[in-house]
Amino acid sequence: MLSTDADACFWIGRYVERAEATARMVDVHYHAALESGLPDAVGSDSPTFWDSLLAISHSTEEFYSKHEVTSDSQLIYFFAFDTENPNSIISSWSRARENSRSIREQIASEMWEAVNIFYLQLREWDVERVLAEGPHAFFQRVENASHLFQGILNRTLMMGETRDWLDVGRFLERGDQTARLLDVKYHDLLPAYREGEAESVEPLGVGSALDMHGWIAALKSVSAFEMYRKTYRGGILPASVVDFLVLNSQFPASVRHCVGRVEGCLKRISGSNSGSTPSSEPERVVGRLLADLTYSRPDEIILEGLHEFLDGVQIRCAEVGAAITRAYLSY
Repeated sequence: MLSTDADACFWIGRYVERAEATARMVDVHYHAALESGLPDAVGSDSPTFWDSLLAISHSTEEFYSKHEVTSDSQLIYFFAFDTENPNSIISSWSRARENSRSIREQIASEMWEAVNIFYLQLREWDVERVLAEGPHAFFQRVENASHLFQGILNRTLMMGETRDWLDVGRFLERGDQTARLLDVKYHDLLPAYREGEAESVEPLGVGSALDMHGWIAALKSVSAFEMYRKTYRGGILPASVVDFLVLNSQFPASVRHCVGRVEGCLKRISGSNSGSTPSSEPERVVGRLLADLTYSRPDEIILEGLHEFLDGVQIRCAEVGAAITRAYLSY
């Protein structure tokens, strides 16, 4: 397969996944703010909810260079329609469309049609229409368009390099998004402390409405809430959330599952056997990351520092992407 075609497949997978992740996170955080019952949860005085979204997408500086306050309309425009924001929905979907156009002979015609039709539909929306019809309706359209594309991919595309490169892109992006989301939300929800009169330390916020809605929002942002509740019967506990979103091998959005899928695709691309020594630098880098995730435990991660662990995962996901580019996609 030509490097140019592999590169296009890789980025189609990443951009479609990124558009869905952005839509899901904004939708869930917006409605979690409404459901929290806090008087300033939604609007221009809502730094806890909106700033965490900016941090997840690494867009805090970029946003505040253009806007002085965080109003609903400004945030929705920034995440959905701002063509100068490389992580916005319109930017991600437009790049997926251009890459799909360049390899139309490699993918099923239905895949191209799904990407192109939704791009044309997306151009009919603006912030005013989103607020008038309800943000959930718009973001649900984005999620459904992503699901349609991935469903067509799974139904029509031959097993082979084209499919593997699409999966490398989408699962690498999904694992990185999950790690970033959990890192930011965990930081937001760390309990505050104050010193009591008897020099005792009293935790605040644990089990509060903000705390519970925050963890539920984190799970819903990756469509994990229902499966989490079916897996853990003891309620929403931080250690269990970490275990499910980071270390679970069966849940499709967990970091471990996504990294394992990337490794499998890379081995098929290189022709390596599943148990053989890595035959390329990308296989070695992703294999070490998968091994660390496989043998880690949630209590150990939290004890040693969840932020440091998740930050390391994000850095190593970037290293996997860089190694893939050097080995296969440079042209």
